[in-house]
Amino acid sequence: MAERSDLSFTGLTDEQAQELHSVYMSGLWLFVAIAIVAHLAVWLWRPWF
Repeated sequence: MAERSDLSFTGLTDEQAQELHSVYMSGLWLFVAIAIVAHLAVWLWRPWF
């Protein structure tokens, strides 16, 4: 079986890895935004300091 030399140790090409990274980062920023809003809402409801 011939191995492809343009694949990384994950088995993804560079283009696939970049696309996966961009999707991951978009999800991360969405999670962070929701977490900030949730913390702000709870703090407005019951300030903890």
